Amino acid sequence: MGSNVQSIDRALNILEIISNQEMISLKEIVNQTELSKSTVHRLINSLISNGYVKQNEVTAQYEITFKMFQLGNKRVQNIDFLNVAKSMISQLTNTLEETCHLVVEDNSEVLYIDKFVPSNNTRAMASKIGKRAPMYCTAVGKSILSTYSDESIKEIWDQSNIIKLTDNTIIDFGEFMDEINKIRVQGYSVDNEENEQGIYCVSTYFVNYRNEVQGAISLSFPTTQMQQKEYFIDELKICAHKISKLLGYNQ
Repeated sequence: MGSNVQSIDRALNILEIISNQEMISLKEIVNQTELSKSTVHRLINSLISNGYVKQNEVTAQYEITFKMFQLGNKRVQNIDFLNVAKSMISQLTNTLEETCHLVVEDNSEVLYIDKFVPSNNTRAMASKIGKRAPMYCTAVGKSILSTYSDESIKEIWDQSNIIKLTDNTIIDFGEFMDEINKIRVQGYSVDNEENEQGIYCVSTYFVNYRNEVQGAISLSFPTTQMQQKEYFIDELKICAHKISKLLGYNQ
């Protein structure tokens, strides 16, 4: 049993290493894993036979297939609330002509499920579908955290790698809790250039019929658009409330 678990761990580690590169050679994988060439080759062949990795016929290097994406996509498609939220957020993006995000909490991080960019928007943003981000420095993360107990927030904070990404990033827990309490009162959170310079985000969460938080939505816009902040917040909160109602929340 122990050797089987070890092989699984090693194979998953190799899969992660390959996924971080467009293509990678056997030698590079051996160097990164510090395993023997024969062991790495055996595990890669197993990943290939199961459809997770393929070998380029020209370069002989390895790359991941879309199988992991397909598996993850099946999980996403099976969650009805995502389809409801996507429809509403798409409308919000078209109305406000600013970028909107849909995220869920996963293992004490936020996972970007979808990103909606208006057709006339040419600004590049760091966010990508499938990207993970810390909760402490994102509007969506703070919005979800505001629904947790103070003890749970402290636990997640202690587990996080708290670093100052910009001059505005909050890295003091006391100051962070002041921010959380403010969010609880006003019903929305902000990311004041805390994660990405020049970008301001507002966010709020939505719930299901049991009043359980299902995810969060955010609206991101350049700091040059701050004169529309209050309007954006109102529209975002209306959108989140509509999503919650469609999920059966009736209060």
